[in-house]
Order: sequence, then structure tokens, then C-alpha cells
Amino acid sequence: MEQPYNGRATVSDARRGFSIEIPPKRNWFVIIFMTGWLGGWLMGEIFALGTIFRAIHGQDTSFGSFFVLFWLIAWTAGGFFAFKSLLWMIAGKEIIIFNDDALTVDKKGALFYTRKTYNLREVKNFDINIISRFNGPFGNNNSSSWTLNGEGIFKFDYGLKTIKMGEGLDEAEGRYLLEVIKNKSFIK
Repeated sequence: MEQPYNGRATVSDARRGFSIEIPPKRNWFVIIFMTGWLGGWLMGEIFALGTIFRAIHGQDTSFGSFFVLFWLIAWTAGGFFAFKSLLWMIAGKEIIIFNDDALTVDKKGALFYTRKTYNLREVKNFDINIISRFNGPFGNNNSSSWTLNGEGIFKFDYGLKTIKMGEGLDEAEGRYLLEVIKNKSFIK
């Protein structure tokens, strides 16, 4: 018999509020594949840099070395995004903190992510965000480990912008956490 799913998020009480920690979904096939791919990527990076250094020192002035320079720029950007995604899947976690006057969203382990703090009095229409889900070759894609673009299970209006958070959570877990948030009287 299938066991009931207990969820991934953990709720912790603090003196003036509480926090919700959400680890990303970890697809071990993708983690292993990306680790191997990054090894091959590193070899390509080293060989391309060698070609560029030979061109700089006048040892190779062919058209191919100029092509390698432009290729290297795209190759480096691709490797950065793959490394960013891998780091998030291995060590990342989204932390949502509610206290007396603020709601803070932080993504530990996400490169170049800035913590965002919102005035709780300006948070309106806090609710569940029903996301269209895509089942791709690597499983359910309701976690945005590739982009960290904020497509989460929760949404709220902040001024004239809709903010989304709680990435990768299932709808049922989102409804449960919404009840926890409402019971703690931080959101109406």
C-alpha cells in the first residue's frame, strides 16, 4: 500500500513569528548527469582557453581562434547556469519568514539571489497559485531548479505586482501551509 506523503517543508516557530523552509526537489538522475556534464564542460573550457591564449601570444592567428572566442562566451554562460542549477539542487533551500511587520523570502544556496523583504501590511490576496504543470523527460517540472524564476505555490499582490514563492511544493502541501499561515494570524 502506498504511504501518505508527509511533505518537504518544515515550519519553525520563532519569538516574533515563524519560518517555512522548503528544500528543492532533488532528482538524482539529473544531479549525477549534470555533474558528469560539468566535467566534460570543464575540459571544453580548458581547451578553448588554451586556443585563446595561443592566439593572444601570436602562435595562432587563424579565423578558428576568433570563432573559439565567441563560442567560449556562450559555453561559459551555459556552464554557469548548469552549475547554478546543480548547486541549488544539492544545497539550496527557500526560506519564508513571517514576523510582526515583514515577510522575507530568501533562497540559501542560490547564486546571485538577493533576499527580498515585504511590508506585511502591504501584502494583499495571499493565496495558492495554481500552476500549470509540465511532465517532461526528467519528471514533474513544478520545481524551477533550472531558472529559480519564482514560480511557486503561493502568490500575493504587493502593490501592482504579483509575487510568487514556495517553489516545487505540491498543491496539497501548499493548502496545508496556507492554513498554518492563516492560523498564526500573519495573513488575513
